[in-house]
Amino acid sequence: MTWPRHTDRLVIRPVTPADADELWALQSDPALNRWTTRLYETREEFDADWDRLASVRLVAQWDGKTAALLQVIQQDAWSQAEVRDRAAGQQVELGWIVAPWAAGQGIATELAREGLAIASDMGVHRVEANCFAANTASWKVMEKIGMRREAHTIQESLHRDGQWYDGYGYALLTAEYRRAQREETT
Repeated sequence: MTWPRHTDRLVIRPVTPADADELWALQSDPALNRWTTRLYETREEFDADWDRLASVRLVAQWDGKTAALLQVIQQDAWSQAEVRDRAAGQQVELGWIVAPWAAGQGIATELAREGLAIASDMGVHRVEANCFAANTASWKVMEKIGMRREAHTIQESLHRDGQWYDGYGYALLTAEYRRAQREETT
């Protein structure tokens, strides 16, 4: 894949060590990370997880400032044992965090849409995104970019606040994404 990638407003590229301070500020903010999988409480925790973060995070800059992070995790699709090799690496999970100064301006939608394009370019079969059902902003983005809600789970997600929450699972086949892209250009 060629980097950086460009959308109407964003320049998207892999994370570098020079991004560590900005990423730490984003990923340690309790309000911003209310719905994320992990809130880093100390810089030491964050630094210890750096290699993993750098392997799945992309930085999105808007006018030269870090506006958001995009998570792109390539993983194996579920399969029966006899065809496991064909399912290897055939799925991508997307996630995103938008800096407070860039929130409410369509950046998450623009970034998530580019996440679909990245997954398509990776040649995977399927793209998924999951969220707490109470995270309305996130599931609205998933719907705006054409993902379909495939699951509504009841109290299956334990939040760091100690409560059990419902969850939503969204997905889109990359073949559907490509078809929609072709239709938009004709």
